[in-house]
Amino acid sequence: SGAAPLPTQARVVVAGGGIIGTSVAYHLAKLGWGNDVLLLEKDQLTSGTTWHAAGLMVTFGSLSETSTEMRKHSKQLYSRLLEEETGMSTGFMPVGFIELATDEGYLEEYRRVAAFNRKCGVDVHELSPSEVADRFPLCNVDDVLAGFFVEDDGRVNPVDATAALARGARNGGATIVEGVSLTGVTATNGRVTGVRTDRGDVACEYVVNACGMWARQLAELSGVCVPNQAAEHYYLLTEPMAQVDPRWPVVEDPSSCTYIRPEGGGLMVGLFESDAAAWCVPRVPADFSFGEIE
Repeated sequence: SGAAPLPTQARVVVAGGGIIGTSVAYHLAKLGWGNDVLLLEKDQLTSGTTWHAAGLMVTFGSLSETSTEMRKHSKQLYSRLLEEETGMSTGFMPVGFIELATDEGYLEEYRRVAAFNRKCGVDVHELSPSEVADRFPLCNVDDVLAGFFVEDDGRVNPVDATAALARGARNGGATIVEGVSLTGVTATNGRVTGVRTDRGDVACEYVVNACGMWARQLAELSGVCVPNQAAEHYYLLTEPMAQVDPRWPVVEDPSSCTYIRPEGGGLMVGLFESDAAAWCVPRVPADFSFGEIE
């Protein structure tokens, strides 16, 4: 909690209490580093970038075996392991995921991806346009050539998943302190020796930068350039719609830069345009917690 005492020493300091920071702390604890791990969050867990996450849990889509194995591990973690270990649900819903191919280029690419993903153990099925419509009846399939479907992919609740990872990290011996801001990283001869915070210094050997949209600003304190820039993205939520079934799959259409999924009795439409406007280029405000762009 925010009132927890700040240790003066740790082997690893993880900066940032979102899904990445808590996952790093959790996995370090699983490797036996738990008592040497300190996670610091400047506000509350999930108050930053994670609060904006869509929560899609997708194993389809990568031509990297490493990435695909990480996705498979994440799905095991969110669907079963974390709840078994901690008693906390991640909100995982295996409703399925469909990637739409709307031109010959996407069709060729996704068939290649699907073949590789099957080699890695992901159960991908190619759907006809009518089969896509059967699974998501509000989907207009006039320009759809095929859909690529993984039945047990789906979605998680990012806040719940982070809370479960945090409990798992604590159970493994890690310390998590909220309400502490990092103000610098100390080093000698190019090696980390500690961090400075607004509540005192902590000696350490390693610092993990998991600060999300603030990662670049933390890195700059050490003369490191992290090519990470916050961008404006938009989403809309419809009114409740009687014909929407909450068990419908997540549908992603890269040709229109959208994903669509049931939410709150209606639909959520998220936009991930590749040429999005950069937001707060000089500095992301430190107090942008649980925030939205109005």
